[in-house]
Amino acid sequence: GCSSGIVYPTVSLSVSTIRNPTKAPLKTHKQKIIKELEKVSHEYVRRRDGIDGEIRGYCFDCGMYAEGQQFQAGHFEPSGSCGALLRFHPHNMHGQRGGCNMKYQQERVKIDYTFAMLRKYGKEYVDFLRSLKNKTIKADDVFYSTLLQLYKEGDEKKIVDYLHSF
Repeated sequence: GCSSGIVYPTVSLSVSTIRNPTKAPLKTHKQKIIKELEKVSHEYVRRRDGIDGEIRGYCFDCGMYAEGQQFQAGHFEPSGSCGALLRFHPHNMHGQRGGCNMKYQQERVKIDYTFAMLRKYGKEYVDFLRSLKNKTIKADDVFYSTLLQLYKEGDEKKIVDYLHSF
């Protein structure tokens, strides 16, 4: 064949980029609920584990004091890979110092977090929580909206009962 020697770059565009080149793709209703649920559930955990309901307290892992943005809601089973039931489960999240939550000495943190979980809940319940990682549910708008409402009400028993009802 005839080759001019010119190399043309390959550019792939999503449909949303073509329709609306200046803005990021619009979030779906479900994505908006999940984003709000993440914010509300994390604040709930930070206040639950904080001192006097404030966003300041002692790290679930290392026991060091942290406050404000450095007192975070850290997950036992990572939020990106644990499924809907565990991602927002209040017993899978605890007040955690930013350094421990953000992969600083991650192996040490994982060991400390596991021991803290076993002390707080016992092996049988920790095993049960871990089993939720493999449970598949239909995590739709109704699921996330219900969970969001329960977190806003602040009754942890209702949150847990709802998550365990699947």
